[in-house]
Amino acid sequence: MTKKALMSIGAHADDIEFTTASTLLKYMERGYEVVYVQSTNNISGQWSRILPDGTRENRTLPWYEIMPQRKLEAAKAARDVFKTEPIHLNHPQRHYTDINCRQIDLRYGSPCPDCVAPDTPTIITAFEHKPSVNKLAELILEKDTEAILTHAPIDSNPEHSCTNLLVYRSFLEAQKKGYKGSLLFWLEVTATGRGETFNLWNTFINTDGYFQRKFQAIGIHSCQVPKPETLDLEDGIRGKICGCESAEVFNVCQIGEDRSGEFIQEITKNIYHFQYERMKRDISH
Repeated sequence: MTKKALMSIGAHADDIEFTTASTLLKYMERGYEVVYVQSTNNISGQWSRILPDGTRENRTLPWYEIMPQRKLEAAKAARDVFKTEPIHLNHPQRHYTDINCRQIDLRYGSPCPDCVAPDTPTIITAFEHKPSVNKLAELILEKDTEAILTHAPIDSNPEHSCTNLLVYRSFLEAQKKGYKGSLLFWLEVTATGRGETFNLWNTFINTDGYFQRKFQAIGIHSCQVPKPETLDLEDGIRGKICGCESAEVFNVCQIGEDRSGEFIQEITKNIYHFQYERMKRDISH
């Protein structure tokens, strides 16, 4: 039996909040624990703020200023919202900003900041690095959660897609050693407008009553989202498609051997919901 817990693995600070916060909050109220994992070291990113006139200013800062702030916000979100501690795999992002505010691509022979541990691949190639795959596989086995939630394989952000590859290969390794949980891919909040391939899902979690709490969780990441109440998220639109007020949607990669948990039962029930709706649509045509 897997534990009554869910593991959410995002590439960057705020990815988990944008994509799974409502689901995690819902199942926490049902007695689930949350395992909160970030694959990168958050070494890159702009710092945003809202100016007095209402406009947004994005500032480019060196890595040693942006990284601790993003990790600080991730720690606060993990502790205050999800009642857990963040786990950082600390793979470098594909670039960073140096002391002179120049963007440095992390490629072969590039200078590497002191915060990067030796022999640590960037998130772009971590899925090909056996020690990195094994490290995450051991974490999956240790936490033994009912399901793992992570990025989709098709995404406009390569660090999201490569996180998916790392998680998938680690999931397969963990399965070889007895892991019986499930793996699901979430749909990015930025998927709309990027083409049909980016907008497909086959199941969902009804998150009625948790949508506003999701905004509060996102707002903790204030250096990236200084005014979360202005966001136009897709949860309500997707909820209407799914027959509820709000929903977080997923693609099932694999339902594990342990199918007894409440979360997996909702996921599998809603897979059948979509199959039934498609069948009705096909018959009507």
